[in-house]
Amino acid sequence: MNKKRLLYVLIPLICIIGALLHFSNTLPKGNTVESREELLNNAIPKGDSWTVSKEIEIDKYIISCAYSANGKSTIAVFEPTSNGKYKFLTSTNRQNEDIITGGAIINGEWYDLIWFNGAQTEYAEIIYTVNGVRKEPLKYDTTNMDLIYIKNPEKEYSMSVYYYDNKGNRYG
Repeated sequence: MNKKRLLYVLIPLICIIGALLHFSNTLPKGNTVESREELLNNAIPKGDSWTVSKEIEIDKYIISCAYSANGKSTIAVFEPTSNGKYKFLTSTNRQNEDIITGGAIINGEWYDLIWFNGAQTEYAEIIYTVNGVRKEPLKYDTTNMDLIYIKNPEKEYSMSVYYYDNKGNRYG
């Protein structure tokens, strides 16, 4: 009688464990561009069919710049977990024609993250104001529409971002 009870408990338990293992193997691992796109599709409901355009790695975190089929853009941060996997941490989302300014804490350090998926531009100027003092503009080449990231130790500041095309038109 005890062996029958044990079988009634073990068989469903084995089935549940098998189902959990199968389910965990079908989840996106975030270790490829395609699986990060799948994570974005699950995490950001305002965008449809996300496509990663640019990526960088900062201290083992992956920062993805992506656009959607319905005119949205995002800067998304993926945190390393274990066994080469990544999980979606946070994102900043805008319309394609808007400059995205956001940030993330990566291993205890704050990074300003800036990306523009709008018109083709030549350079960007970033101007920080710290304690009421305007700093010299920082200039970045943006001909490849790369992500701009700046490690920032300041606690309180403001930031202005402007992009310029080859005709001098300013965006931002």
